Amino acid sequence: MIDTLDFWLVVLFLSIGTYSIRCSFMLLSEKLRISEKTKKIFTYIPAAVLPAIITPMVLFHQGSVEAINGKERFLVLILATLVNYVTNSMVATVSFGLVCLYTVTQFF
Repeated sequence: MIDTLDFWLVVLFLSIGTYSIRCSFMLLSEKLRISEKTKKIFTYIPAAVLPAIITPMVLFHQGSVEAINGKERFLVLILATLVNYVTNSMVATVSFGLVCLYTVTQFF
């Protein structure tokens, strides 16, 4: 187990590091000029990050449901995609996905 003092020192130094990185961007943003082409490229970053986060969690997860060979997250992803297509609501999609994943893992 980690000592309490060591824990809080790590939290302090990580907080300082995170704060300094974020502040450096705000302070340097006034001095840097970004071209319009670069700004347009930056608009695609959120769309690229989302699949990079979701794909490993869905495809490389070793599930526990034997009936579908441990790919319950992939099944839920397909069903949630259909719900999103029909409802076009993020709240409905996330709610359905969570309930569906819970149901599949608990009852199959």
